[in-house]
Amino acid sequence: MLVSKTIEIDMGHRVPNHKSKCKNIHGHRYKIQVGVSDKVITKKGDSSEGMVIDFGDLKDVIMEVIDKNFDHGFVMYSGDKLIRNEFLYWSTTEKMKVISVPFIPTAENLAKHWYELLDVQLQKKKINLAYVKVWETPNSTATYTKKEL
Repeated sequence: MLVSKTIEIDMGHRVPNHKSKCKNIHGHRYKIQVGVSDKVITKKGDSSEGMVIDFGDLKDVIMEVIDKNFDHGFVMYSGDKLIRNEFLYWSTTEKMKVISVPFIPTAENLAKHWYELLDVQLQKKKINLAYVKVWETPNSTATYTKKEL
């Protein structure tokens, strides 16, 4: 059985090598859907009987891993020479939420990164993460799955 939970966050980024306007500092209202796949719990009397995972429990993991660490933050590629020093300075002196990552923060790379972070936490609960789907805009998505090609 496949079930999913979706959250939304606001986050800024920059795609330094982009040929167009995405090379500028800008932000998005990201929508993130997390899909998990497992057997339905059949243990009689269990609080989660009839479920793969309680949606509230899944939301708690997503909020702890993604919302808490990325919402209203600015994610930047650690190799972005144009803004790296200034943003890291602001993160320490002004306490701004700057998340430095070792990859260019495209929707594709964020989907993979969030998948990897969530997978660690969900494995502790013995839940199989199937995919992470990221909407960067209402019409543009990237999905990372366990069986990534």
